[in-house]
Amino acid sequence: MESFGARLRRLRRAAGLTQETLAEAAGLSAQAVGALERGERRFPHRETLDRLADALDLAGDARTEFAAAGARPRTPAGTTAVPRELPGGVAAFTGREVELDRVLGLFADPRPGVVVAIAGMAGVGKTALALEAGHRLARRFPDGSLHLDLRGHAADPPDPLDLLDRLIRELGGEPPTPLTLGSASARSRSVLAGKRVLLLLDNARDAAHVAPLLPGAGGSAAIVTSRAALPDLPQAHQVLLDVLPEPDALRLLAAEIGADRVAAEPAAARAVVRLCGYLPLALHLAGARLATRPSWPVAHLAHRLGDESRRLDETGVRTSFALAFGALDDAAARAYPLLSLLDVPELSVPVAGRLLDAPDRVAENLLERLTDEHLLTTPAPGWYRLHDLLRLYAREHAGRLPAAERAAAITRVVELCASVAWQSMALVSAASHRHDWAAGRWAAGGPATTEEVFGWLDRHQAHLVTLVRQAAATPGVPAEAIAAVGLGLFEYHRARARWRDAIQVDEVALTLVDGVDPVAAATLRNDLGVAEAELAHGGEAADYRRSHAHLRRSLADWEEIGDPRQLAGILNNLCFVFGLGDDVDEAIEFGERGLALNRSLGLRHVETLNLVNLGVLYGRQGDRSRELAYATEAVAVGEGTDDLRGVAYGWMRIGTVHREEGRYADAVEELRRSAELWRAAGVRSYEAMTLAELGRAYAGLGSPVRARELFTEALAMLREYGGAEHVAAVRAELEAL
Repeated sequence: MESFGARLRRLRRAAGLTQETLAEAAGLSAQAVGALERGERRFPHRETLDRLADALDLAGDARTEFAAAGARPRTPAGTTAVPRELPGGVAAFTGREVELDRVLGLFADPRPGVVVAIAGMAGVGKTALALEAGHRLARRFPDGSLHLDLRGHAADPPDPLDLLDRLIRELGGEPPTPLTLGSASARSRSVLAGKRVLLLLDNARDAAHVAPLLPGAGGSAAIVTSRAALPDLPQAHQVLLDVLPEPDALRLLAAEIGADRVAAEPAAARAVVRLCGYLPLALHLAGARLATRPSWPVAHLAHRLGDESRRLDETGVRTSFALAFGALDDAAARAYPLLSLLDVPELSVPVAGRLLDAPDRVAENLLERLTDEHLLTTPAPGWYRLHDLLRLYAREHAGRLPAAERAAAITRVVELCASVAWQSMALVSAASHRHDWAAGRWAAGGPATTEEVFGWLDRHQAHLVTLVRQAAATPGVPAEAIAAVGLGLFEYHRARARWRDAIQVDEVALTLVDGVDPVAAATLRNDLGVAEAELAHGGEAADYRRSHAHLRRSLADWEEIGDPRQLAGILNNLCFVFGLGDDVDEAIEFGERGLALNRSLGLRHVETLNLVNLGVLYGRQGDRSRELAYATEAVAVGEGTDDLRGVAYGWMRIGTVHREEGRYADAVEELRRSAELWRAAGVRSYEAMTLAELGRAYAGLGSPVRARELFTEALAMLREYGGAEHVAAVRAELEAL
């Protein structure tokens, strides 16, 4: 018997029409005509049949036969056929116990018309979960289970009228005349109201796409799947799917290839599930590939997946991602590749805004839209993340952008970080001579207080080293902008004791400016010398050779440049660093040279730390009165020049000396004042050390409870910001109490 599609093709050709000309004459799309001829849409609704018959100039018996060929056959009277259309579930449904229990539990709700919307990124297993739940729920719906693939992201999704026509006829109803979306939707709800039917509405584009198909009041219910979140369906319970936890991912891989192969190569199996991004579709396809190659070790697949250039093909997710990407509007499609450029796991709104060259509000709106489409996730407010495989897919598109456009996007992010870094420098060390180099180039709006600026850097610090390295390796990113990040972060790195980060950033920056920008190079060598010294001081085997080499080279640079202010600064740093070791005499020589130079230049605002450093050294030589005199002068100078850190350091030393000499009450007052100043300056490492000193003072006063509180607080801060030496000392004092 001739099918409707074959009949339509025969009649079209007999009329001398192409699919396109027939579609135009009938007021349909060429895709719709093609789908009918291919048999993908077997039963068009009556209005479509009439339009086609008119366009083909059919009349009489020919028109009647044409309409009959396209009509959905009726269920014979008296039969009890119940539609059970759900496809079979996946062979290896693994994990998702929590989500499955939630879906099943929602259908235990006695309220009518239950709708559950399952959303998640492409390949995360939405349909698998919906089918598993649908099969388990089938007995609760004696009048049938219908599966409608809405193909919401396809180029030619089915006409909602065709879907409603099919739904109404499948359940024994008669479509209304005239057939409109509103009338057909109302008729379907009427048909469903008197039955208990489960609808599985798969691959909805959005809420508007699926809403006409949903049941109303009555015993029927629906499970909807969509790549987009569907918050606009007020009657729907939302279920969000994420990637699988590693144990479930390993169980899914074992279900595909056999538990014995996973047990035989556990490390390789973990690598496979990690490189598949814990995404069920990728695990299923990669596992099926391995299952059909029993001679392949699991490690071989892990090795193949390790090649980023072939990972999308090895996991088989490219087609699914292409459909999701192809459904984006022009603005989102242009933006998404740019969001994949940075080698960091997640993006803040300000960083994304710079990548997109858009205001933060515009960027956030776009990020939220992409999150609703499950092309991004949001691990915390204001932060967004691409799945690893989606990042690879987006980077393929980013690779087609002009190199200059990619470099410009990364440059904008580097400049943002440089601006915030120099804000921290201005807030903590406004009198620093390194501001001469910056010359206001890196000032920017945004966070304003020390707490806000340091908080911003705290949230981004894990990415700064990666960003600097990537920028340095990207042709077209200005070296000056990269150097500005390292130079501007000096006070932040010192305040947070992030010396390893400082070394990594400054080494990259130095390679870019050495021999090009003498001032920047000399400053970076100074910073590297301080950072190396701090690391050596906190280590088990103190070795200051790298630090001394950097600082001596920086001293020679400044002598050659001829800037006496910077020369005084490097002399003070040499004083501090040599004092960390056993070179006390040489340290004092550097310090007194620097102090004399500062005074000859009238640079009172940079004397404070110079005085404190010298005072500490004289104290180590046993001259406590001289230490107190230098520290007291440092406080006076610092208060006169608004040097917050210098005053904090001065009070810290005065309090420490008084505590060591048994004047505990004086020490408590002085150390409390110092801790408050360190906190205000955002210098957590020295705040912690001062709190530990305050604890010792309270212990000397005979107040062990208060001492324990302070030691505990100091220990928590030192674990994050201080060195191992300080942590061990405070822990020992806590145990002694």
